[in-house]
Amino acid sequence: MGRMTYVVFPALALCGCVATTGNYRALAERYPARSPDCSIEIFRDATPDRPFTAISHLNVHLEKTFFIPSDFASAVGELKRQGCLSGADGIVNIQERHSSYLETRIYNLSATGIRFDRETAPDVDRAK
Repeated sequence: MGRMTYVVFPALALCGCVATTGNYRALAERYPARSPDCSIEIFRDATPDRPFTAISHLNVHLEKTFFIPSDFASAVGELKRQGCLSGADGIVNIQERHSSYLETRIYNLSATGIRFDRETAPDVDRAK
């Protein structure tokens, strides 16, 4: 029992909590959701070169304990999922925020979901 205690308790202490939440809010008209794993374009440092309309506000929130940081790569999957669920073809205006509380590292992404004008939209899967 003694040796097992030296192994089990440190292992439990290293098992931190991880929480990921995401949501979207329509800006005006609601659009049909696309499949959660749809193809969606991300414009992190640029804007699209074709006409579009902003349709949703997207938010992703990550919390990790034991000083484990989060970054864009760990949140982009949920950001894409929320964009697809909002009916967006692309994501622009991405803003990142980092903060912490004690040993918990907090990372937040907010962005705008967009729909390309239908006559110029790329061939992407559409909700039926």
